[in-house]
Amino acid sequence: MDLSSSPILIVDDEQELATLYRQYLLELGIDAVSFTNPLLAFEQYKQCPDKYSLILTDQRMPGICGTDLANRIREINSKVKIVLMTAFDISDIEHDQAYLTAKIDKLLQKPIKLSMLRKIIEQSILAPSRYS
Repeated sequence: MDLSSSPILIVDDEQELATLYRQYLLELGIDAVSFTNPLLAFEQYKQCPDKYSLILTDQRMPGICGTDLANRIREINSKVKIVLMTAFDISDIEHDQAYLTAKIDKLLQKPIKLSMLRKIIEQSILAPSRYS
């Protein structure tokens, strides 16, 4: 399975996690770009909206939350896969209108084992979007 064709955009305000996820993906041969500032990540995304195969974003971040980031991305690209991660209760997010509008492909509860992250990324990239 070739997952190296287009990079993954990682957005997490925790520097350690952003670096860990990026390094792990690079070790797997998957190109990845990480940001700790969601607004800078969005500016980068706007410049090349078709460049990324997947967006992996945290929910709670300063400046803009993950669902708001996803909604902004959806205004530009309705087909890119988006995985939302949170350390907080998933049920609080699943019924939120911003979450529903963002058409998140997968919602993950932190902490996330790297082996599970790999599996989710493989499934997300290879599976057709639920919203296409």
